Parts: sequence; C-alpha cells; structure tokens
Amino acid sequence: MRIAFGAFQHEANSFCPQPTTLASFQHNKLKFGSELLNESRSTATEDAGALTVLCAQPDIEILPLLAAKAGSGAAIQKAAYTELRDDLLQRLQAALPVDGLLLVLHGAMMAEGEDDASGDILARAHAILGPEVPIVATLDLHANATERMARQATALVGYHTAPHIDLYETGQRAAEILVGAVRGQLHPTMALARLPLIVPAENARHTDGPLSGIINRALELERQGAILRGSVFAVQPWLDGSGVGCSVVVVTDNQPEAAREYALEMATTFWQRRADFIPELVPADEAVRRALVGEERTAILCDSADAPSSGSTGDSSTILRALLGADTSQHFVLANVVDAPAAAIACAAGIGQQVSVEIGGTLAPQYFAPVRFSGYVKSLHDGVFRFKGQGMRGVTYRMGRTAVLVHEGIHLVVMEHGVTQWDPELYRSLGLEPNDARVVQVKSPAAFRAAYKDIADEIIIVDAPGAASPKLTALPWQHLERPIYPLDDLAFTPTVI
Repeated sequence: MRIAFGAFQHEANSFCPQPTTLASFQHNKLKFGSELLNESRSTATEDAGALTVLCAQPDIEILPLLAAKAGSGAAIQKAAYTELRDDLLQRLQAALPVDGLLLVLHGAMMAEGEDDASGDILARAHAILGPEVPIVATLDLHANATERMARQATALVGYHTAPHIDLYETGQRAAEILVGAVRGQLHPTMALARLPLIVPAENARHTDGPLSGIINRALELERQGAILRGSVFAVQPWLDGSGVGCSVVVVTDNQPEAAREYALEMATTFWQRRADFIPELVPADEAVRRALVGEERTAILCDSADAPSSGSTGDSSTILRALLGADTSQHFVLANVVDAPAAAIACAAGIGQQVSVEIGGTLAPQYFAPVRFSGYVKSLHDGVFRFKGQGMRGVTYRMGRTAVLVHEGIHLVVMEHGVTQWDPELYRSLGLEPNDARVVQVKSPAAFRAAYKDIADEIIIVDAPGAASPKLTALPWQHLERPIYPLDDLAFTPTVI
C-alpha cells in the first residue's frame, strides 16, 4: 500500500501588515522528501501522530512529499504560495500510483488571489489522484472549513482542543480513517454545516465556556461509535475574505443521513450560543493595577491582540507602557516584545551595560507607538528553544537575537522574530521563571492556558490594539461576506451541505 504524505500549514490574518513570504516558511519549517519524516517524529504534532500509525503497518510504504509551515500572518505572497503548492503537487504526481493521500493542513490559509488556499490544494490533489483515491486532511480547530474543501476530501479531521493539545491524536485519527478507507474497511461520508459567524478566540475553549459543550457532544458521539469524527471549527476570525465562518464537520462510516443529522444538531447549538463568545476586556492601566495590588500571586496579562500565533506582529507597546507607568520596583515582572533594532542595540552594548531604547511599533506602527525603555542588559541569547508543554511539544522556535533588559522589576524580553507564546519555556529558556513572577505577559488568546494552568492564579484579558484584536466589530473589514455575527444581527437557521 502506497500512502503519500505532505503538510502545508499557514494561518492567515488579513489585518497583519507584514507579508508572508517564502522566507517565512524557511525560517519556520520547510522540508522536502524523506527529510520531513525524521523532522516530524519527535514532536507532538499531527505529522508525528499520522506517521506513527502509518509506520506501524508493515505493508504501507510512505511517500513523503513536502512539509511547509509558516507562522501566522498576512496572506502568503502569490509567488511563494504557487512555488510551494506546485512543488507539493509535482511530487505527488511523480509518486503515482498511490493508494491514498494524507495532508496536514491548517484550514485558514490564504494566499494573494486565493482566499481558500486549503481548498485549492485539495482540489488540485483530487484532480491528480481521481475520485477513487481517498484524501484525508487534518485541520486546526480554527480552520475555515469550506464547501470546496469538503467536496474535494474524503474526510476532514479537526482538533478537539483549544488550547491545542491533541495535535498528535488528530494525526493518528486521520491516518486511521485513511488506512481504513484504503483497505475498504471504512466508507467515510461527510456532512458540513456552515454558520455566518466569527468568534473571538478567548472564549472558544474546549475546557469551559460555549464551545466546550459542542465539542463534548462530538466526543460523546465518537465514543458511542455513532460517528468517526466530529470537528467543531471556531474559525480564525481575522480572515477578511469570502466564505468565512464557523462550521461543524461530521464524518461517519457510510451513514450520510446520520452525518447530516449530527452536524445540524451541533451547528444549531453553536449558533444559539454565539453571544457567549464575547470576552470581558480590561484596559491596560487597570489590568496592571489589578495585577499588582493585593496578595502575592501570579497574574497573567493576556495580550491576545498582539499574539504572533494569531497573525499579529508581536511589537505591541501597550502593556509595557502601562507597566512603566506603575511601581514595579518590589515585583518580578515578565514582559516581551518583538523589536529587532532594540535587540541589536542591546547585543552591541553587551551584558551589564545600560541602554535606553525606543521599544515597540517597529512592525505595525498603525497599531503601536514606541515607548522609551531605560535599563541594563541582563543577558543575551540566540533565542532558540523547544516547547515542553502539551501543545506543540518538541517543536523548536527561533526568536533570533534576544536580550533581557531590566528596569526596576520589569524583565523585558526583546526578540528579533515573533514566536508562538503557548509555552512558558519562552521565558525559562532565558533563565526567567514565570512561577516566581507577580506579572507575566503572554501574547496568546487561549492556547497558553494549557501550559500556564499551574502557574496562573489570575488571567486578565487586556483591551489592547493589534491585528488579532478580539473586538471584531472595530476592525476595518472590506471583503468579509455580510451579514455575519457579531458584525450584524441576523436571523439564521443552520443547514447542511
């Protein structure tokens, strides 16, 4: 049995001012052919989970294609997208004949001129393989699952968790469904229910809140054997394009009516709970004041609007400005910012030297204004670290040249490149322990909660600007199809595709 395997992942944010280029993939992950197999196996990712299943069966020959992943950001530049997509497809063509294809996608990828890039890839792969060869794709919980994606794939398998801690298991399940379909042991049938709805990520969690009940229903149906997979997609909300919205996908074993019934049931509940997703936001000055008063504890300042994992730039000065305006002299405070020029100045000055630098707004001046930071250089680093928590465990991140600058109690991490901030290892790799801090700034809307759950005594979601703002009604939408909630108040009855 010959199974082709590839990955092409990027989460778009239409409000990010920084382009996503070929270099964005080269900086993060770009592997070709057999080299992608060893790269993936030591991580808690979809790739590793899928490969574990495929490698365990001696009659399966894995045909590795391409693995490309960039951090979240603006739509991929057309030339870069076309180059990577065509490379993937050419490798697939060269691998023929194949019995099945497993693709690790994100589902919210956009390219210049192609709002539904994941659907584009699936459609082109389907055209190469023909209708008889199964195609199974993994998707992030924040995927924008489109009708084209559902029609071109045999099964779409999404995460069950936010914070995302089941990537490995998602890859395993996708591979199991694909192998079952190739062997004729399963006959996947799929139903898609789409909603005119976008929701902030802060309250779209599997652990509690409005999304948890819907996901638990999908898990219940899976445990009962009623469905093969139920995926609830709380879409990446910063996609200013056509056909964007939350959705539910149900995959059954040759039971199309059951798939439709359960997809409609869960989508109806999703729509009914739409208002519950709006988070409480606290102004930066008030958030800092609240974090510093009262009994000793660790408060997380959730700077979700500037989350690199959501497609923001990481160079916000909003919380730093509020910290500098407060008395932090008796507290241990951890903050971070992307500012390559400031990092360069600190590196040139050297450890122990005093510096005075403008911080913030280097990448997104339309959102952030710089603030003056005067302190000493505590340490310098290459910025390379690995996640150790459940989400993306084993994945290496690269902040580039990184400096820790200290002013009173503020320990500011200044990095060249933005990274996903789900894991406290960002700070620990620099000799800074979040458990010991009074205040920790984390630029992530929800996924940080898994690794920080034993650290955080309090989590405060800060009302701040940025490309990943949860205040969806305030963003400058141009292409989003209307009406859509929460931008519009509308009556809607879910249907199934």
